[in-house]
Formats: sequence, C-alpha cells, structure tokens
Amino acid sequence: MSDLSSTPLDLAGMVGRLQCLLADHTAGPSETELREACNALYSASLLKEEGRAVRARVIIAPPDAFASSGGPPDGTHAMRFTASHPFTANEIKRLSPAASFFHSAVAIWPVKGRGFRIWGILNTGPRWMNLVAGGRKPAGDGIPHPIIHVRDPGWLLFYHNYQLIGEWRGREFHGPRLDVFQSRLLNERFAHLRLGMVHQLSDGCLPPNLSEADYADLAHLVSLQFVKRVINLVRSSGHGGSVVFLPEGEEGIEAATRWIDCKYTSEQDDAGMRFPHLMKSIIRRIGMLCPEGCNLETAWNIFRNSHDPELDRLEEAFFELARFFSDLMQVDGAMVVDQRVCVIGFGGEIRVDRNVFQVSQAHDLNGSELSDWNVQADGTRHRAVYRLCSVEPKVIGFVISQDSQVRMIANVDDSVVFWMHSVV
Repeated sequence: MSDLSSTPLDLAGMVGRLQCLLADHTAGPSETELREACNALYSASLLKEEGRAVRARVIIAPPDAFASSGGPPDGTHAMRFTASHPFTANEIKRLSPAASFFHSAVAIWPVKGRGFRIWGILNTGPRWMNLVAGGRKPAGDGIPHPIIHVRDPGWLLFYHNYQLIGEWRGREFHGPRLDVFQSRLLNERFAHLRLGMVHQLSDGCLPPNLSEADYADLAHLVSLQFVKRVINLVRSSGHGGSVVFLPEGEEGIEAATRWIDCKYTSEQDDAGMRFPHLMKSIIRRIGMLCPEGCNLETAWNIFRNSHDPELDRLEEAFFELARFFSDLMQVDGAMVVDQRVCVIGFGGEIRVDRNVFQVSQAHDLNGSELSDWNVQADGTRHRAVYRLCSVEPKVIGFVISQDSQVRMIANVDDSVVFWMHSVV
C-alpha cells in the first residue's frame, strides 16, 4: 500500500483511497457507491439515538471475508443476517446500540443494482483499542478491510488495518495525525530516568536475560501504555483535562510552587512512588520470564502475550493506578506530576503571568515540519499549558479537549510546539 500520508485531503481523494484498498475484490464498490456511503455516514453522525449522538464503526467487507467459527478476543465473530438491510443513515442510527462502538462494527457490502447493503454485525471485541488505549494484550488478528468510525457529530475517521488514513471533521478533511507516543522528544526527555531506574535494579535485582539498554527501552514501552490508558480514560469520560510533567524531585516541586496553585497537593512519600515501584516490578518480572540472551522485541511480546498470573496481577495494579490518575484529572485544573510519574497535586491553576502569542504545530514526529498556529482559537486549558511551557523548558503537557482531541505540548529550542495526537 502507498504511503498513508499521501491521502488527498478531500472526499474524492478519500473515495479513491478506499477503492484502491478494495481493488482485489471483483465485486467491489464503485466510486459513486463509496461517495454515497461516506455521505450517509456523515449524515448518521448528525442524528440522535434516544438523545445520544450516534457512534458506530462500519466495515466495508464482503460476507465471505470472515470465517463462520471463531471470535474475540483473538479473532472476529461475524453474525450474518438472513436478509440484508438498506444502508441508510437512519438504519445505522437504529443499529448503533446493537453494534457497540468499542466491541462491534456494522458490516456493509454492495449488491449489484442495489448499492450498499447491511449484511450483518462483526463482533471484534475491544482489543483493537489497545493500540491507543494502553492495554497489554495484542489486538488479535488484523482486519485488512477499511473501517469508518462515526465518532461524533460531523466527525468520521477512516482506518485500514487499524491504521488511521484520514479524517473528515466538520467541513474539512485531514490526513492521518501523529502518534505522539512515538516521538523522539518524548523518548529523550525521560531516557535518563529509565536508565537510572535500571541501574538501581541491576545489582542482583534484574535477571541478566536482557541488557540494561533493553530493560530501559522496555520500561519506556510499558510507561507509554500507562500514559495512553490515562489519556484514553479521560477522553472517554467526555470531560477533558490536562496533565503536566515537571522535572523530578526538588526541581519539580520548586517549579510547581512557582507557577501552579494546586487546590489538592500530595505528600511526597513512598505511596507517591507507586508508579516507579510498579514499573520496577513489571520489568523485573518480564526479565524473569525471558529466556537467556533475549532481545527487546521478544521481551515486549512476552509482556503482551504472557498468561503469567503475577504479570496479570501487576498489570491490573498498573492500570488501576491509571484509572485513579484519570479520575484526578476530572477535577477542574491540571494534574501535576513529575517525570517519575509521581503526583505533586491536582486541581492546579497555572498562573504564569506571561502571554504566549506564537505557537507552532508540528506535522512530523521530529518536530522539523512546523506551521504557525492561531493561539486565540484555543481554550483556557491549552493557553495555560502554552504559558507554562514557555517559562519551563523541561515541561511536557497533554491536553484533552471535551471533544476528545489530544495534544502534546512542549518547549523546543525556546519555542512552544504542539503535536496533535491520533485518536479513534
């Protein structure tokens, strides 16, 4: 498949991409049918089902593309209707409660002379969310067919094989956004802490089955799962929120005291070190499960696929902590943590007495492709974190809007830069 970023930013370009992805099927949909399908789903997004916005996933695939046996968590369960149903905005609205957004998809395919028809419901299970929500278990078998998410009013997202290929929001089309968790900046800002933690454990506490560098990289991957889970829980709450990462230790406490009024502050005791304690236990346990001479890829697969009871227990504790953090973010104001992911406080009012007029949006993970951004178009959460990053170069902030958009904000070479994160 061609580079996903080359998707033309209009409906015609998206229709052409979808047709290209379905080209192997001799009875595949025409451009006209695909265009009408996109318009129908956009219309469905504007409807209400018992007072709630319609939210659904729709997969474009023939009925014979899925086995009659099998199902979640590792596969898919296809329920085929005895008679197909019209593919209309109202029919998607009616089916959306039965095809729960996070667990199932409405399945459509064209019938000659009749256009698209709804032939069934595909139960995928929720593991596909692990790619963005931080779950440990793998997503299971891939689905090599286009899936369109009716996410919110006037908001469609186009996926292929769990990769975002485009977005139709309001009157505008966008290419795929970035997975900010793959950014070099996020990796580099926390690298010294990961290495320090591994050095602390290396003297007889870590099995020698992995190198120290691999243990540090493993800690990075597991940490990203935690932050993804926190952010996704806040997004799914519909409330929005923000979290800022300050330098560790006294430097972070001083920065918080100088710039942030936290209504609720936390004691800096051993209980506040729960995240690093759990992280150490997790990577130690993975090391014990790894064979001698193991590499990072094998260790990561062991983390994702192991049915080890102790690792399951640690994962449950880890993600319960993520839920706790997401609950703290429900209080108005920012949650403030240091780079060790230890809570300093929450309900924080950022009181930097400095206006920020110049902010850039990064269009690549390295932050080398930038464009100017209109700060006045943003809300108070974003502007507050912009101001904090302008005076504290080591700070990284995540802001989740009520409409589920996610941004990572940082100071890069004395300039405030943000990345728009991919969402589902």
